[in-house]
Amino acid sequence: MVTIIIHLKASIMRGCSISLNQLADFSQGSDAKKRNIIKQQKTPNSFKIAFYQMPRARFKKAIANKGDIQPILDGMEELKRKTLTKKRQVSDRMVSLEAMQRFCGLQIPNLLKEYEYSVLKKVESKSIFVNGVEVIVSPDLIIEIVIDNVKYLGAVKIHISKGNTFDRRQQVYIACALNKYLETEVAKNGEIVLPELCISIDVFGDGIVASPQNISNRMKDIEVICEEVKQMWDAA
Repeated sequence: MVTIIIHLKASIMRGCSISLNQLADFSQGSDAKKRNIIKQQKTPNSFKIAFYQMPRARFKKAIANKGDIQPILDGMEELKRKTLTKKRQVSDRMVSLEAMQRFCGLQIPNLLKEYEYSVLKKVESKSIFVNGVEVIVSPDLIIEIVIDNVKYLGAVKIHISKGNTFDRRQQVYIACALNKYLETEVAKNGEIVLPELCISIDVFGDGIVASPQNISNRMKDIEVICEEVKQMWDAA
């Protein structure tokens, strides 16, 4: 059985935390890359500019609207019309446009086309604790869908990085963590987590990857990864 530690006080005192996408990155990184990830997590740059804000927002809107890509098409036209003066802005636009084009070719799960659903915007926690490490899951979307008067939950995590794509195993880790997060932090009053709606989206990688039905083996892998995060955290 995977050890999920939920003793918040001990975890906060330790201060060991990592975002979910960074955890996936860490899982396949070289020693140097892993150390760099830990340093970034320990001392985040508050002035770091967030890239690809528009495509992420438009992807979320498209998913929230049953896969309607019109918000993405509108966003592409808006980006093309913008006057840009900085090299970083030009690069951001080029990658954003390519990402949006690629997203339009993805096939969202049929359940999101066939049923009405809502997006949950307020949750008590955005994290799970694994082996004393706070894994900041922070889904881009949490979906609630009602089928035959039963409430089901799903969640989406988006990754946009042309030069640092995730492989399928990394995306499965993300999808399984979404599944576990919904089970432990969000589901209540008989709500059921649907693995096929716990999805990792990497527009420059393998596209959409859903959680398997049985997540125990992958959560054991994540437990081992978190142990390494903890050890490197102490050493850094």
